[in-house]
Amino acid sequence: MKKRLLIIGALLITAMLLLSGCAKSADHAFEAKGDSYAPEGGLNYNDANYEKPSSQDGADKTGDIFAGRKVIRNASLTVETLEFDRFIAEITNKTNELGGYIQSNEIHARNFSYYSKSDLRSADTVVRIPADKLDEFLAAVDGAGNVTARSENVDDVTEAYTDIEARLASLRTEYDTLLDLLSKAENLDDIITLQDRLTNVRYEIESYEGKQRLYDNRIEYSTVHLSITEVERETAPVEEGFGQEISRRFKESAEDVWEGFKAFIIWFIGDLPKIALVLFFIAGLPLIIVLIIVKSVKRANRKRAEKRAKLAEKTAEQSK
Repeated sequence: MKKRLLIIGALLITAMLLLSGCAKSADHAFEAKGDSYAPEGGLNYNDANYEKPSSQDGADKTGDIFAGRKVIRNASLTVETLEFDRFIAEITNKTNELGGYIQSNEIHARNFSYYSKSDLRSADTVVRIPADKLDEFLAAVDGAGNVTARSENVDDVTEAYTDIEARLASLRTEYDTLLDLLSKAENLDDIITLQDRLTNVRYEIESYEGKQRLYDNRIEYSTVHLSITEVERETAPVEEGFGQEISRRFKESAEDVWEGFKAFIIWFIGDLPKIALVLFFIAGLPLIIVLIIVKSVKRANRKRAEKRAKLAEKTAEQSK
């Protein structure tokens, strides 16, 4: 009876291992497709012609498209802002309001220049937002700053997630069966074999549970990469009329001239002592050289006159 029980248990374990092997093959086949996957005929957020719907309508439509699917949605935005501190504060408040959090935030200061009216800054920020609030957050960013570049990625991981669930169900059933067999085993070799297999199955279960938790986190929270730049003037829209472009360029040129003039005045007044010192040396050096030359000539003439006078006195004494 005991031998028959062991044989039946071995056959059951073999069947579970075969099932796990099949699921693993399916898992590898899915992974071979690549990480980024969009539903056939679905949304392509990287398309330049893609027009983002409003936050409310977009959330409803997106929910309908991916209903019942395991989907990871991420976004990347390049943003310009005239008021850096205000923009950062608004984005931080909106993130907290939607139940998200800032994963990382790096602020970089540019070197001050006479040709820039302020010390412009930039930031690289990574934000985690609940997936169902992603469209609302992106709309908030678009309203707070000037978005110059935007890309979104949709990764459908339904098949991979389903494979993990199947593997976990199979492994947990095998684990329970092994525990039952271990409680009935009396042979030392059988006990050691069963315990060894139990350890391996437990390790596989924990590994797949870790993968499942990782998927759950990426599915529930979208990742948004923000590249933020503080500017003195926002980039103009891509599409503008002939007259609008002329007006914009004239205005920008006038502003550049005015800013350059102000920068020159600030530089000139601020460095006036240095400029005066340089001008003094430039203007005074030739005069100093002329004075030195005149003085040297006078000294030489005086020495020659003294020498002639002595020679004349000496000649007069000899003639007497």
